[in-house]
Amino acid sequence: MKKYCVIGTPVGHSKSPELFQRFVTEKGLRYGVDAVYLRNEIIDLEQLHSFVMKLKAGEWSGCNVTMPWKTEMVQYMDTLSETARLTGAVNTVSSKNGKLFGDSTDGRGMLNAIKEDTETDVNGKKVVMIGCGGAARSILAEAIVRGASSIKIICRDVKNLHRVRIEQHLEDLPEYINTLKDGSNLKLTLQMLLRSDLSSTGVMFIDDSETALIGAALKGADILINSTPLGMLDGRGNEEKLPLPESCEIPSTLIVADCVYNPDETLLIKKAKESGCKTVKGIRMLEEQARCGVDILL
Repeated sequence: MKKYCVIGTPVGHSKSPELFQRFVTEKGLRYGVDAVYLRNEIIDLEQLHSFVMKLKAGEWSGCNVTMPWKTEMVQYMDTLSETARLTGAVNTVSSKNGKLFGDSTDGRGMLNAIKEDTETDVNGKKVVMIGCGGAARSILAEAIVRGASSIKIICRDVKNLHRVRIEQHLEDLPEYINTLKDGSNLKLTLQMLLRSDLSSTGVMFIDDSETALIGAALKGADILINSTPLGMLDGRGNEEKLPLPESCEIPSTLIVADCVYNPDETLLIKKAKESGCKTVKGIRMLEEQARCGVDILL
């Protein structure tokens, strides 16, 4: 019997085992006989390294990766998908003959869910994203590939970086990147953008303190995606926090999607519904990325 798991912290709330069971059963495999899937709490780098050695040894046939290890796992991979290479993060790892293959399905999962639930393709659309972590980079890369016309990214500490348009080479961008902390989400995101073909996509960064700019971005957008943990039920009160400034209105014309799936309806999704928006809950992204991930794991 092949063993799979989800790793990260916290993972006690993870729905990945149930989704894995559902999708492998749909493929005709017997859950608990042919394959099993567990939750595996990994709380520090030492535990992560130990787990990876077990993966290579074949004790596990693969895993899904959640926060905070999506970026750290990249260094252990023997091969990466193009999306994972571009984003510098993995959420799905397959182990075969001692070799590890890493992929990132977050972006596919989110945009597939948006298309299926709202009948809206990201091609030609104006997108606003909150956050620039591993999940955000996967969604960002997928949105670029699928032809989004513009993407505005709301994140911290970007007051000195208002606009990056890669269709025109910016000679000072590498110099700016060098001033950022190695491994920081902003640095990884900018490095990804330099590796990407953004000939038809404008990318703008907005500091999360610039309320007026955020409000204007929302008014002009077609799709809003939250990729931060704000809104997550974690015992620390984050479920009562919005990933946007409280004063920002959410236009009824927006499609609002959230990566957070616990609780089922985040505060952002509730407020978007109150505004009359079409919404896509985090569980739908999880379902669609898990569907992609099962194909990779098996």
